[in-house]
Amino acid sequence: MSNYNYYGKNTISKKTEKGYKAFETIYYIGIIFAVLRLVEYFKWTFQLVKKWSLPEALFFSKITLTNTDTEISIATYLIFAIAYILIFCFILLGLYQLKESIKLFENNTIFKDEVSKSFLKAGKSFFIFAFGTFIIDITLLFCIMGGIPFIDLMSTELVVFVLLGYLMYFLSDVFNKGIMIKEENDLTI
Repeated sequence: MSNYNYYGKNTISKKTEKGYKAFETIYYIGIIFAVLRLVEYFKWTFQLVKKWSLPEALFFSKITLTNTDTEISIATYLIFAIAYILIFCFILLGLYQLKESIKLFENNTIFKDEVSKSFLKAGKSFFIFAFGTFIIDITLLFCIMGGIPFIDLMSTELVVFVLLGYLMYFLSDVFNKGIMIKEENDLTI
C-alpha cells in the first residue's frame, strides 16, 4: 500500500514523518550503543583467550568480587563471556523487530497481524536479554560462593529492558484488539 491516496496526495502528515524520523534516530542510537557494548565484550573475550589470563578491564557481569581469594578458572570466565555476548545480541534482535514495525506503519499497514507479531517478537527479545543476564549473573554468583561478591542485579539496564519488554507486549495486545475491532467493523459495513 502506498502513502498516497487516489488523487496522488501524500496521506502521511508532517508530524507523523517527524515521528518516524525521531524513532529512526533513537533506533540508530540504540544500535550504536549495542554494537559498541558488543565490541567491548568481544575485545575483553579476545584478550582473555589470547593471553589465557584475565584482562585488566573488569569482567562485564554485574557481580564483582571484593575478596580476591576466590579463584575462577579462565575457561569459566570464557563460558560466561560467550553467554553474555549471545544474550546481548537479543537487544539487536529486539531493535530490528521495532524497526520492522515502523516500516509497516510507514506503509500504512497498521491494523494487521504483522504489526502485532513484530511488537511481540521485540518484547520477547528484550525479556530474553533482561532475564538471560539475570540468570547468568545468578549462575556466576553460585560459581564464586567462596568470595564476597558485590551484587548489582537490579541494574538500570535490567529494569529498562523489562519495562521495554512489557511495553512491547502491551502494544502487541493493543494492535491485536485493534485488528479484531477493524474486522468487526468491516463485517458490519
